[in-house]
Amino acid sequence: MFHEQLTEDVSHYTRNHLAGKAREYDNSQTFPEEFWQYLSKELRLFDYLITKDPQPRSFRTFLESIRIISKEFASLGSILLTQGIYAIWTLDQFGTNSQKEKYLDSLLSGEQLGGFAFSEEDIRLKKELPHTLALQTEAGWMLTGKKHMVSNANLADFLLVFARTKHLDGQEGTGIFIVNPHQEGVTVGQAIEKHGVKAMPIAPISFNNVQLEADSLLGNRFDAVDILAQVLVKMRLVISAQALGIAEGVFKKGLDYSKLKRGFGKRPIDVSVNQFKFSEIEMKLAACKAYYHEYISGSMIDDRCASMLKLLTTSTAQEVAEEVVRITGAYSFIADNDIERYVNDAKVTGLYGGSMDSLKRNIAQIWLED
Repeated sequence: MFHEQLTEDVSHYTRNHLAGKAREYDNSQTFPEEFWQYLSKELRLFDYLITKDPQPRSFRTFLESIRIISKEFASLGSILLTQGIYAIWTLDQFGTNSQKEKYLDSLLSGEQLGGFAFSEEDIRLKKELPHTLALQTEAGWMLTGKKHMVSNANLADFLLVFARTKHLDGQEGTGIFIVNPHQEGVTVGQAIEKHGVKAMPIAPISFNNVQLEADSLLGNRFDAVDILAQVLVKMRLVISAQALGIAEGVFKKGLDYSKLKRGFGKRPIDVSVNQFKFSEIEMKLAACKAYYHEYISGSMIDDRCASMLKLLTTSTAQEVAEEVVRITGAYSFIADNDIERYVNDAKVTGLYGGSMDSLKRNIAQIWLED
């Protein structure tokens, strides 16, 4: 089901190098450069996403790697999945050969960091087109607009931007454009404060009459709505893997802390009610894992099932983290304890890649078509 050597290498690296590091990077909100370099350049994690090896096993291996890493360091998992899906997978699936030749190698090696600017404030992309507009010119395109939340924005070297298009002949459509975030007219705003996954930066980006070359249109395609829908299905799968990893990580932490003796010499795990609660948590995790493995063993293209999987895994991660807090009590919030961080990270997984309400609407849509 997976490329076992890579998942073993990722597991070993996570246990021996990532464990206990997340707090430091989240508190300082600094980019984990050392770990990024090793996973992208040494282990070549992103190579498993490109069409040189199109077997589903390769994509499953990437999912499994994100799950393993997120047990200890969810922010790093978020940075990796953003690069992997929003930049590399999207470029590889939909870009022209010349676009892939120009950008793909530097993204695969981690030399360049990528992002996808698609969300806009007060816009529901399933029902509305973005305000961001690309006007065709004699020389190429002129891009104007503002994107609300862009992952890796202030560190990115490569951006994909979702926009409406207006052509010289008056026709309109949608496109995704390759943009250099360092060029004139691109402004990255102040980083947005988050309660979780703090080492991954998010910021707004504005585009003021940004001049783009004619070949900056991804794949020379004007069906960006369909492309974005496919990207979001993949993104939901990877976030599901991350959420499952967070749930497993906080469950293990909670058990470990519950086995420590307290002031009266009794451990929380010695209390029957806590044993029952941990049993219930493990049952929820088992059900979550079963659906996760069932889904990823197939073609992994069903949007509705991907929505259900993301909803299940992210809600389970939040429930598990919050229950562990209740069991471990005040111990969860002392300075050298990671459980509170897991709670916050779990909440963030429920927000990006589609909110819970939007996923429920997607699941329910089939019932409205009869």
